[in-house]
Amino acid sequence: MIRRSVPLFFALMVAAASAWAVNYTNDVLEIGVGARALGMGGSYVALADDSTATYWNPAGLTSIKHMEVAIVQQGTENAPAALGTNDVGSQYFFMSGGMTLPKIGSLGVAVMRFGVDGIPQIPATVNGQVPCSTCPPPNQIGTFGTQDVAVLLSYAKTVHPAVDLGLTAKILTGGTSGLVADATTGITGNYSYNYFGLDLGVIVKFGVLTSALEGLNLGVNLQDLANSGVKWNTSTSPDESVPMNAKSGLAYSLPFDFLKDNHSKFTLTTDIDPKYSTLVHYGAEIWYKDTLAFRAGMRQFTSGQQANEASFGASFRLFSIIQVDYAYIDYELTPIQYISMLVRF
Repeated sequence: MIRRSVPLFFALMVAAASAWAVNYTNDVLEIGVGARALGMGGSYVALADDSTATYWNPAGLTSIKHMEVAIVQQGTENAPAALGTNDVGSQYFFMSGGMTLPKIGSLGVAVMRFGVDGIPQIPATVNGQVPCSTCPPPNQIGTFGTQDVAVLLSYAKTVHPAVDLGLTAKILTGGTSGLVADATTGITGNYSYNYFGLDLGVIVKFGVLTSALEGLNLGVNLQDLANSGVKWNTSTSPDESVPMNAKSGLAYSLPFDFLKDNHSKFTLTTDIDPKYSTLVHYGAEIWYKDTLAFRAGMRQFTSGQQANEASFGASFRLFSIIQVDYAYIDYELTPIQYISMLVRF
């Protein structure tokens, strides 16, 4: 449960509903997907080797041997959050699938939805005055909700024994529902948007080039390399430009014989995300006998404007067919839990 101050409450409501809050649209893609990756602090660009690679790095889809489906669900710890006398709950869902076709390449598809319902809508001013921080909240005009939906389609191909390439086309749509027109805030009604973008990913396996670098991978994901910009349904909302973002990372699996002999693996990862000037991800994962895994990670904002966020996770794999992943992320506002299930055919 979270308690926010009255001024922050006002800011949240206005930001979610106002046309100028365009930076909130593509943020749905910043949540991350997959309990395994999130348990490693989101450090997955060079390690992505399952169907969630459609999101993290489409080049990783080449690691899928046949066909697999993954489903991710957010835990209930983030819903509802108490805002005054109102309960505001978020709903998160992600599903992905991937398959490899001989001589053709690897295909991936994913659907992601994030929504918030029951947001109280209140006037920005009462009798022409902004309410003070100690004043009781003004009467609600009503409640509204927001929703963002993303569809990702990916293709990947091994172009060299050491190099995999991948491309993801993503379509986003979303907006508000139930929003009441309010002259005090300048809100004229509900808002919606749509967006189309392309990501280009590459993974380089240095161990294929030289045994001295066995276990070392480099991953790069050029997000929004080409895009349409965010298009709004109202002339009062300017189109939002979306710059290209180059996420890069390294993954290193220790090439020790005793690990291989026990069907075990220990991997260290790090990613750099320049979009947030600069966000660094760190992760570590150990698999024991291809059955049980433990992992930990951290997100570090080098600007110092936000606290570091730690994460932990575990996995259980049954006969290399069913894999259940769990992650706990200590976000700055509130901890969140994720559970994923992955089925391989």
